[in-house]
Amino acid sequence: MPTGTLAAMLAELDEHGVVVAPDVLSAAELAAARDAVDQLIAADRATGAQLTGFHYDPDDRNIRIVDLAPRSEVMRSLVEHPLALALVEHALGADFRLSNFSGNRTAPGSGRMGMHADQGFLPSPWPPYAMAFNIGWALDDFTPQNGGTRYIPGSHKRDHGPKWNGDYDEAQPIVCRAGSLFAMDGRVWHQTGANVTDAETRTGLFAYYVRPFIVTQRPWPALIPRAKRDELTPRVAELLGFERPRATTDLRSR
Repeated sequence: MPTGTLAAMLAELDEHGVVVAPDVLSAAELAAARDAVDQLIAADRATGAQLTGFHYDPDDRNIRIVDLAPRSEVMRSLVEHPLALALVEHALGADFRLSNFSGNRTAPGSGRMGMHADQGFLPSPWPPYAMAFNIGWALDDFTPQNGGTRYIPGSHKRDHGPKWNGDYDEAQPIVCRAGSLFAMDGRVWHQTGANVTDAETRTGLFAYYVRPFIVTQRPWPALIPRAKRDELTPRVAELLGFERPRATTDLRSR
């Protein structure tokens, strides 16, 4: 990022809870990510893995793919993208873990997801800092019509989450071009938007990071065979919990 630009992004993130970085991926990187998603969907179809009808979706139109980090080198490159990690570090500190990495392809006619916050696992009142953080990768244009993520600006300054089935007219869509990155504080109230187009899908990838003392949603060491661990870069291995012990003891207190 040019000098000063990252600082401006961090200021916007602190104020609104969400910031968009346009055109982060090159045309070649965007094409590779799209190809990887198509291959992963095809592989899941071939094995009979669940792709639709998840309990948090209002219908069975959205396609969701999970556990992307161990399945694709392209996906792992996104997990450790320098800009993404700089934004996460600003919110969570220098030490954090990848809790989950999934994809969501909205389909025409799919409805809105319930309003939620990604650190909704915490009882309220929440502390005045994030415990979780999301990096979204737009592989298609995100628009108000095709299921672009909707969020409530400034909601990260509240100390609790929303009602899942609540009506939130103040929610705004995240609008960005394919190849963009958007970052979202884990306290921000948000939801997948409804896709009201006739024939347009919207694919987004969501890398979900947490502070190191929080148990990750996905048990990466159990999911990744030893034979595949050599394929991980040192940074990705650390993010997946392979490189450092998960003790919470502060040795300075001894």
